[in-house]
Amino acid sequence: MKIGWIDYLNTLPFQIERFRDFQIVKDVPSNLNKLLFEGKIDVGIISAAEYLEHYYKYFILPDLSISSCKDVKSVILASHIPLEDIEKIYITKESKTSVNLLRVIFEIFLNKKPEYKPFESLKNKPSVLLIGDKALKHKSDYPYVYDLSKIWFDYTNLPFTFALWCVNKDYFLNNREKVYNFQRKLKENVKEFFEKIDNYPLETEKKEYLKNLSYDLTDKYIQSLRLFSQYLKQLNLIKKIPDFRFTDGKVITVDNTITLYNFDYNEAYHSSSAGAYTESMHKFIMPCKIQEICKKNGSINILDVGFGLGYNASTAIKSCLEKNINAKIKIISIEKDKNFLENIKRIEIPENLKPVYEIFFKMVLDKLTIGSKIFDVYKYENNNLKLSVVLADGREVIEALTYENIKFDAVFWDPFSPKVNPEMWELELFENLRKIMKDEAIFATYSSAKEVKKNLLEAGFKIGMVEPVGRKSYSLVASISGDIPPLPEKEMEKSRKY
Repeated sequence: MKIGWIDYLNTLPFQIERFRDFQIVKDVPSNLNKLLFEGKIDVGIISAAEYLEHYYKYFILPDLSISSCKDVKSVILASHIPLEDIEKIYITKESKTSVNLLRVIFEIFLNKKPEYKPFESLKNKPSVLLIGDKALKHKSDYPYVYDLSKIWFDYTNLPFTFALWCVNKDYFLNNREKVYNFQRKLKENVKEFFEKIDNYPLETEKKEYLKNLSYDLTDKYIQSLRLFSQYLKQLNLIKKIPDFRFTDGKVITVDNTITLYNFDYNEAYHSSSAGAYTESMHKFIMPCKIQEICKKNGSINILDVGFGLGYNASTAIKSCLEKNINAKIKIISIEKDKNFLENIKRIEIPENLKPVYEIFFKMVLDKLTIGSKIFDVYKYENNNLKLSVVLADGREVIEALTYENIKFDAVFWDPFSPKVNPEMWELELFENLRKIMKDEAIFATYSSAKEVKKNLLEAGFKIGMVEPVGRKSYSLVASISGDIPPLPEKEMEKSRKY
């Protein structure tokens, strides 16, 4: 494993010299960013701004960072003139985060746009951005010293994270245990360093500097990084707002709800660019007209393919009862992962869904006969709700359901994508699905892949479009004769060629 390393004082607590079995690549942050992006190193302590720009290439090692609560002392604007008079700033080439933070401070907080110029030498530079050991060494040479982290705190009341430990995504997916061992040792090193820092052979001033920093990565730091990313997007320094993906599988999505990453399928359970709750509402609940059905009919029968972390089912239950407190709700969910309840325990459930999730944890494991087959199932039933989570391959369950006297009002189709899970998007499966849907029932899915549209049409459905939420492409609805939004003419032309 190749480890990217910044040889600054603030990286001392990680005690990188202990990792003798790995190749250590020392460089400045900006170069390490490039090396990790290109896969020339496997793991590295990189600029937070690099993650925000290229988040899809990395996973974050959790609970590790270089952050500051107020003053950082080693990221400064050193100047011979006051802040309000600065028109030109010489900037370091070493750090993307510090340069971007400087731009946020001037262009958003102060509404100024100075000229930025890189520098090789400090000589004759009236205002200069300094980081790391150079900042600590030269700040006494200037009459005006502005700590960027302190300015950020004054405007946002949030701490600031300068660097993250990240792993190249492709490397991690093939070497997970090796990375887990490395990150565990890093955390142990930091803990031990600060337990023994007073005995460390280091000047008192440097010890105090290190004690002032934070090396963990709490929710407050993620909140700050999200706000920072919004400012960077405003300045066109990044193309889109990132999510936060961690090596433990946790993903903090754009709407701040939490989903998980499935490393076997190499996909998150939900669109991280929309958010788990947002995706459930806009791609399943609203397109399937769940509230309208509950209000009109007083009951609803839902097939939920891909229970996952329970967002679709829980949002459907909540939405139904909001419209009709006496609604009778029947949901059959299909889930292949027998550990789904353990997965749910790893996420932070949104406050508005917690009452429904309490129901999920009251489910009991039982057997359920569908057609001629017997399945393991988690069951829950009360006056309003009858919920069954069938633990099986979706194809088997749907085929078995064709032998039952059952018709669904709505279908949530939410397995992993056609690219990684093609068997759940085949023509035969959609043909069986049509047999168990009411004619006016609506099928909703996040995918708009060509093969999905083709198979739905061949199975006898008409298809329609749902406007994009999070993803660039639209999502699909389908029905036998129900009221769905039509495909645009351009898409209709394409579908006629299938």
